[in-house]
Amino acid sequence: MKRAFLGVVLFVGVSCSYNHFEAPEPDPVVLPVPNVSLGTLRSMYPGYPVEIDTEIVVSGSVTTSDQASNFYRSFILEDESGAVEIRAGLYDLYHTYPLGRQVVVKAEGLTLGMESGVLQLGLASDRYPTGYMEHRVVVEQYVFRGEALERVHPQWLDPGNLSDEWCGRLVRIDDLRLAEAADTTWALPAEQTVTGVPKSVYLKFKNGAQDSIYVFTSGYADFADERVPRGRLSLTGILMRGEVQGREVYQLKMRDLNDVQEMAD
Repeated sequence: MKRAFLGVVLFVGVSCSYNHFEAPEPDPVVLPVPNVSLGTLRSMYPGYPVEIDTEIVVSGSVTTSDQASNFYRSFILEDESGAVEIRAGLYDLYHTYPLGRQVVVKAEGLTLGMESGVLQLGLASDRYPTGYMEHRVVVEQYVFRGEALERVHPQWLDPGNLSDEWCGRLVRIDDLRLAEAADTTWALPAEQTVTGVPKSVYLKFKNGAQDSIYVFTSGYADFADERVPRGRLSLTGILMRGEVQGREVYQLKMRDLNDVQEMAD
């Protein structure tokens, strides 16, 4: 796999400590100072995995949760300019990195990649754009939690005007209905498949102008067997690119059913 090294101008902060006669209190966590926005980081991606060899530091707020199992072993950070998926490779990440938590990432030594239009930071991999970090001790070399907790509000988008620059970001699309008026579930859990293996599903939605977007739901999601409402919906999720019947499409990936709001007809 073709690889390269990526560099950027550095900004280095220095901190000081002082001696005390009384018993010392634990030092507060000093976060690395971000020097690159997530939008700038995306612009650095050359179209193939690249190992970062300079002190690039990025920061953002967590916009995904794996609590309902529709996201798996990774989480997404977003700032005002863009988003990046952190390939942690751990389970139950919502405990450590809840929605809205500020997270700072020291990217030196990580690989910058992209999948489904979503920028990624992870380890080098021979099979995928980036690999999982897998172990908490590895994750904590690169990923640092801040004290701030401020949820990101989804950006309203029109499905007729989507672009790749929004991939990875939390968005909301209104006035959607299932393209086919069918009684269906979001996906197929194990008990609903012939093989006994959960099956992920792409569901096509359209708005009043007949612009379309797909919703991807994992068969392992806690809400896979829930019925899809028949009326007008407002859907929130992470915007990605996907492939349906050999055709490239935009898709939403929801966190849980709180991302589904019914609208009055």
